[in-house]
Amino acid sequence: MKKTLLSFLIGASLAAPAYAETTLSGLVEVEAGFVNADEADSSDLTVSTVELGVDNPLNDKLEGHLLFLYEQGENDDNISVDEATLTFKPRAGLDITAGRMYVPFGKFDSNMVSDPLTLELAETQEEAVQVGMGNGNVSGSAYVFKDDEDGGGKIDDYGVNLDFATETVGAGISYISDVNDKAASGVGVYASGQIGRVGVIAEHIKVDEITLEDASTAKPSATNLEASIDIGNDRTIALAYQKTDAAETLELPETATGIAYRMPVFEKASFAAEYMKNDHYDGTDEDVVTLQVAYEF
Repeated sequence: MKKTLLSFLIGASLAAPAYAETTLSGLVEVEAGFVNADEADSSDLTVSTVELGVDNPLNDKLEGHLLFLYEQGENDDNISVDEATLTFKPRAGLDITAGRMYVPFGKFDSNMVSDPLTLELAETQEEAVQVGMGNGNVSGSAYVFKDDEDGGGKIDDYGVNLDFATETVGAGISYISDVNDKAASGVGVYASGQIGRVGVIAEHIKVDEITLEDASTAKPSATNLEASIDIGNDRTIALAYQKTDAAETLELPETATGIAYRMPVFEKASFAAEYMKNDHYDGTDEDVVTLQVAYEF
């Protein structure tokens, strides 16, 4: 009988030398949401995210990683294996990773409570093989995967990315042949910077022509612009302006503007509040207030 990846990691952690300790990490987010829309008002209380991660360095060359995810209302309200990878490190600056992962297309950094529209458009989870390299401030990777949605039946999709990062500045560009099972390629660019207590984030994602359910075509894109300020004691205020184009059928708003405040409560717990105004393509709009309590270990 074949071992499952989980039993393999647990068994390896028991047999591994003392330095190869299994690490558990987790996240729990509870949110209260209030929506004031043109059609009707609504409110909800959800366990928005539960994550449990298992990491085990089997030796100095091989590492296993598992991440279990629960999101209320998603995946039929079941726990899913969100990530499951094995990483081989033949030498410094080179790693080879295989398994289920979020491939490195797009950066999706944000200081807001809700996910940016760039992530909603283009986050891509696949079973892939990725080769990563790094040298100083420059890093990059290339990966291949099979997309079941394109009907090709082959491992013929791929992506590449290149990043530059220092302690205060970051920038990068990425390309993927198939974005988030849309059977279309995509390009992403991002830049970020930190000057004292002020930070900025800018990202743009462009997807090539996709075919919609009514046989029409569109070339959707999304942009996220953010500015944040550290007001002391790990408290942060962030402002965001987000915009999409040709994304009406993907159920994304045309523009989203908001402000968020985040503060620590205890050592591993935090509180955040966010106000977002979403303007949709059909002319309707909604005001969304989200309150979040998070615990991370």
